[in-house]
Amino acid sequence: MRKLLTALVALGLFVVPLRAADAADTGEPGKLVFADEFDGTAVDRAKWAIHSNAEGDQCLGNKGNEQLEWHTWDALSVSDGKLTMTARKNNPASGYEWSGALITTGQACGHDPSQAFAVQPGDYVETRLKLPAAKGFWPSTWTWNGSGSNEQDTYEFYSDNHQALYLTNHQTGGGQCAYQSPTDLTADWHTIAEQLGPDETVWYLDGKEVCRQGAYAGSGALILDLFVYSKIPPEVTSESMQVDYVHVYRP
Repeated sequence: MRKLLTALVALGLFVVPLRAADAADTGEPGKLVFADEFDGTAVDRAKWAIHSNAEGDQCLGNKGNEQLEWHTWDALSVSDGKLTMTARKNNPASGYEWSGALITTGQACGHDPSQAFAVQPGDYVETRLKLPAAKGFWPSTWTWNGSGSNEQDTYEFYSDNHQALYLTNHQTGGGQCAYQSPTDLTADWHTIAEQLGPDETVWYLDGKEVCRQGAYAGSGALILDLFVYSKIPPEVTSESMQVDYVHVYRP
């Protein structure tokens, strides 16, 4: 389904974001149509599920995609206005040494949240997060329509390399970039965003454009995850990342 990107061209910072809508009066890139500020004490199960039909093993694991983890609710906690996603080497299921985290707004194998949500062309997807530092982990934010034909990766991060973000439009004619940061991306909080077309897809890091590729069509559930990467297995027995918020704006 999702493969490690190769032969990618590193891009530098470009310009102030060209956002989805003329929202000069509000300073926002459109109308807020989905948001989670993680202000409660647990993940909102009306918005999120942990099952996904992107995961081939009972919708909770996917060793065929270079993942070592089994997704559990215990891998997710909410406090102080933040979601913590934690991977642990705790033998959560037969054949899996690692538990890990995935939350999705739909395509959840019959476990869809009551307020299921799908992104559309023109949407602006934004997450503020703090990435994991220990090597062996593979977090990302992406869209999934059930087949992967229009998957969009707001970002992928392989934690053995603290300066690289991988940004991909998986549609035919889409395109991909590797952004090389001048600083350690795990050292601070960052806002990573993606404008999903409709004419082209544009990515932003902390408000600066870092990639521009092909158009987005169709729709798909929004997924956030903390995978455990089988090609570079962790040397630690647990690691976490944090998410401050998830926003989706629509023109």
